[in-house]
Amino acid sequence: MQPYPKQPQIQTRKPVLVFLKQVGPPIVLYVDDSEVLYNELKQIMASASSAAPKLIERTAKGPVKKLCILDTQIAGLAIQEETFAT
Repeated sequence: MQPYPKQPQIQTRKPVLVFLKQVGPPIVLYVDDSEVLYNELKQIMASASSAAPKLIERTAKGPVKKLCILDTQIAGLAIQEETFAT
C-alpha cells in the first residue's frame, strides 16, 4: 500500500512594490515586515524635495538584495499578497 504524498503547505507573503519614475515594472522587495518598509517609504515620498534629493538604501530578501534610489524617483508604492507552496 502506497502512502499518500505529502501535501504542500500554502503560505502567504507580502512584498512591497516600489514603482519608479521612468521605469515600467515595479521593483519587488521581500522583507520581514512589509508594513514597516511601506510606511517608511511612504513618509520619505511625502517629504521628498526635488531641490535636495536624498539617497535611500534598503536591504531585502529574495531576488533583489539591496535597493539604492533617490527619494525623488519613487512614483508609488503597493503591498501585494502572494500565496506559495512550501
